[in-house]
Amino acid sequence: MTLELDVTPDLDNPADADRVLGLPGALNLRDVGGYPAAGGRRVRRRTLLRSAAMHGLGDEARAALAQIPVRTVVDLREDTEVAREPNALGRLPITTIRMPLYSSGSPLPSAATPGTATGAATGEAGENAPGTGAAAAEGVRAAQAAGLEMDLAAIYDFILGNRGDRLAAAVLALAEPGALPAIVHCSAGKDRTGLTIMLVLDLLGVPDEVIVRDYALTAELLHDEAIAALRRLTAVTSRGGDARRLPAGLMAAPPELIRAALERVRASHGGARGYLLAHGATAERLDALAEALLVADDLS
Repeated sequence: MTLELDVTPDLDNPADADRVLGLPGALNLRDVGGYPAAGGRRVRRRTLLRSAAMHGLGDEARAALAQIPVRTVVDLREDTEVAREPNALGRLPITTIRMPLYSSGSPLPSAATPGTATGAATGEAGENAPGTGAAAAEGVRAAQAAGLEMDLAAIYDFILGNRGDRLAAAVLALAEPGALPAIVHCSAGKDRTGLTIMLVLDLLGVPDEVIVRDYALTAELLHDEAIAALRRLTAVTSRGGDARRLPAGLMAAPPELIRAALERVRASHGGARGYLLAHGATAERLDALAEALLVADDLS
C-alpha cells in the first residue's frame, strides 16, 4: 500500500510533543495512546508506552511511572544488554517480561553480504549505539572492525521471518490480566520496539500513516542523544576506526522501513492479526488486548 500523507514527525506539533513524557533518564519514552483506530475508537491514553532502555531512571522518573501506574515492562533486549545496563526500576511494583528478539544462535544480516549472516554483534549495533557505555562501544567496534554498515531492512525481514513466536509472545504479555499500563522497550526503542508496536497498532486498526509517523518520531527524539554518543565514542573508536564511519543506521528510523514491514506482514498473513495468530496467539487474547487498549473517541 502506497502512503501519500506527510508522515514526518514534528515535536513542535502538540500532537507529537504531547505524547513524549520527557522524564529525566528516560530516553525516547512516549505514549502511543490517542491514535485513531478501528470502529471510530482511539488507543487509550497512558496505557501502552514505548521506550529506550531505562537504566538511567532516577527518583523523579520512577515517581512518574508509579503515578501512571506502569505495571509491566516488556524488555526485548539480549542478556548481555540487560547485564550491562539494567533497568533502574528500583522498588516499583512492576513485572518485567524478558523477550529477547535477536538471540538464538542465528546471526543477523548486514549490508556487506546481503541475504547472508555476518554476526549478531553487528546486528545489535543499530540498537545499542545511541545509548551509553559499554553497549554502544562494543556494537560500534564490531561494525567498524568488519567495515560494515547496518542493513536495517534485512534485519527487519529477519526478525519478522524468524522471530514471530517471540513477537507474538511479547504482544500476548500485554494481554495478561492486570498487565496494563505497560512499557515495551529495547536499547534505543527503535527497531525491536518499533516492530512490536507496529504489530500492536495494526492489530488495533490504526491507519498506516499514523503507524509510520509514530515509528519515525524515534529519529527526532534520538537525535541529540545520538550526537552526544558519537562524541563519547570518538575516543573509544580511535584505534581501528573513526567515529565518522559509524553506520548510518544507528540513528535512522526511515519511514520506508516500517512501511515495508507492514507490507510484508500484509502480504504473508493479511495483517498483524493473522501474523500473530500464525505464531501462537489466540483470537480470544488478541480480542481482549484490543478491548483493553481501545476506547470511544471522546474518552481517550
